[in-house]
Amino acid sequence: MGQAVRAIIIDGDRLLVMHRNKHGSQYYTLVGGRVQDDESLEQALVREVKEETDLDVTAARLVFTEEHAEPYNSQHIYLCEVGPHGNPAITEASEEGQMNRIGINLHTPAWVYIKALSKIPFRTPQLQQALIDAFKRGFPKQRIRL
Repeated sequence: MGQAVRAIIIDGDRLLVMHRNKHGSQYYTLVGGRVQDDESLEQALVREVKEETDLDVTAARLVFTEEHAEPYNSQHIYLCEVGPHGNPAITEASEEGQMNRIGINLHTPAWVYIKALSKIPFRTPQLQQALIDAFKRGFPKQRIRL
């Protein structure tokens, strides 16, 4: 069963998302990706955030789990804190950096205003709604299955 991790990274009134242009289909999702066989969820989270944004996760708390079809059966979504940073950027050596270089399945990290979250084409509507609700009411203290 495949697993993936996703990061909720907030900077003031903005949320860090990944804009995807996957074979002409454009949408937004949270930063993150597949958990490799030899790593824990937390190790995968730190690695994926670093590869996709060049940011360092300093703290993380699991807040949501979202079930999907293959290859990402379970998406584990963490509320993250990151170290001091500049603009997020894909690292050149990452899988995403390689895809960007050859011009397929493009990945672009971007900050979006939290108040505009409901207006962007988000990959999964149930996660989008859970995020909107959490920004209004606070993030759950214990993990919620979406």
